[in-house]
Amino acid sequence: MIYQVIASVIGQFPDEYKAKLEEISTVRVFERDSIILEQGHNCNHLWFINTGAVKAFEWIDGVERVSHFFLNNMFFTNYYCWVTKKQSDLTYKVVEQSEIIEIDYPKLEALCARYHIFDTIGRKMAERIFVQEYFNKKLLLNYSAKERYEYFEKEQPEIFQHFALKDIASFIGITDVSLSRIRKERIGK
Repeated sequence: MIYQVIASVIGQFPDEYKAKLEEISTVRVFERDSIILEQGHNCNHLWFINTGAVKAFEWIDGVERVSHFFLNNMFFTNYYCWVTKKQSDLTYKVVEQSEIIEIDYPKLEALCARYHIFDTIGRKMAERIFVQEYFNKKLLLNYSAKERYEYFEKEQPEIFQHFALKDIASFIGITDVSLSRIRKERIGK
């Protein structure tokens, strides 16, 4: 599936470049609750989820605050951490057994320097991520908790199949109790 996702942003992805990518990639199986990247550590990889689910969160005043959900056929990383060479402000945790392709960042950068196609893929993926991050920010700033919940229920129902309700509540910026209240209201209608 990784090649289909790449092809969706650049068109055909030639076999010669697939081989180059495979040379710097490792397919790994992570058990539920495995930590892929821990807050306070350096990020040296880009990951792609073949199957499974991962959440990203940070600890703020002893409370886990979920900031991202990642599912099948998605790339993820802490790009800020990689670019700035600072330690990760987020923890990336597997929430169900997952098969993940792990791509070595330094080797990927070498491919980008040598083959323009990898640079193009990175730029186009970054554009997609920027658009999603921009939308998520607007959603959190401009919509009520109920509207945010309804959006995810309608547009991304798969998150309800893979992530705990407490994680969804944290992601949309409300407490578990508030989420329960919203869900009861929606069921009562």
